[in-house]
Amino acid sequence: MFARRTTVLGTAAVLVLAAGTLLGSAPVIAADESITIRGGQVRGAFNRTASAWAVYLSQNVAGLKASAEASAGSIDNTRTVNAGRAQLGLVFASDLYQGYRGEDTFKKPQTDVRALTYLFGSIGHFVVPADSDIKKLEDIQGRTISMGGPGSGSAKNLTALLKHIGLWGKFKAVYAGKKSPEALKNGKVAAFNWHPGLGNAMIRDTASSMKIRFIDMDAPARKSGFYKKYPYFGPSVIPATVYPNIDADTATFGTGTVMIAHSSMSGETVYKILKGVYSDEGKAFLEKSAGKIAKQMTKANGLRSITVPLHPGAVKFWKEQGAKIPADLMPK
Repeated sequence: MFARRTTVLGTAAVLVLAAGTLLGSAPVIAADESITIRGGQVRGAFNRTASAWAVYLSQNVAGLKASAEASAGSIDNTRTVNAGRAQLGLVFASDLYQGYRGEDTFKKPQTDVRALTYLFGSIGHFVVPADSDIKKLEDIQGRTISMGGPGSGSAKNLTALLKHIGLWGKFKAVYAGKKSPEALKNGKVAAFNWHPGLGNAMIRDTASSMKIRFIDMDAPARKSGFYKKYPYFGPSVIPATVYPNIDADTATFGTGTVMIAHSSMSGETVYKILKGVYSDEGKAFLEKSAGKIAKQMTKANGLRSITVPLHPGAVKFWKEQGAKIPADLMPK
């Protein structure tokens, strides 16, 4: 449930309340509904998006106060929102699918999460020095690789691919998280993996401070039937020029990022949140504050990558937009 934050009362309001008490009537005290939005690593796309939502909602949705909170990422957010310790959170579509069903990393079904909207694509970046002898994914055998942050969706996504193609256990996996670029520069790891939105600041900074390139992860995924087994993943591309000194497109794989809510949130609150962020003013604010990735959050993309029931407030919003909601996405 949600914390309630009473407004600070001025002197005049106190006198009115006192008078009301003397007359025997019950005073009415305004209250703001407070929510927490779970993001991800500091400076990452998850965190920028959570912060932008929190600022816009607090300033523009009456009676709502939102705060953003950094986290270990998608898996952590799925569990935290499911447990009711946060009201909203950003998650990978892959983790949402498995979490709701209690598969893989999730020991029990996370059935108290509900979907609101697709946000943006999360793209697999496998980063190596430009002069590395790692030319394809199979070349990591015998090397030390940073998989991402401990417990992160980035690590989980790559782990799924490497296990599927038979590379798991043939290299040393470490979890350096946001220290991965430094480890790459110092030679402590031969490569690092990150699964953010395109234009990620950490990878951009890495490309500015050293010559890097990306490894094709789409080819082994296609060849092995990875996409058939894991339908929430699909082919993607890291275009040339998105990062400094990268002059060629790189094929890779990716998934979607979805905003989720706890099932106990009021339908009206969720409806007001979606009305706010999808307004012309809301969209403009998010694109300015969260960056170009916010352009991918469109009404046409709204139900993309969603594989769990929508929140009732989201159903109301999307029906108003004329969306046809599949039966398996209706609230249960």
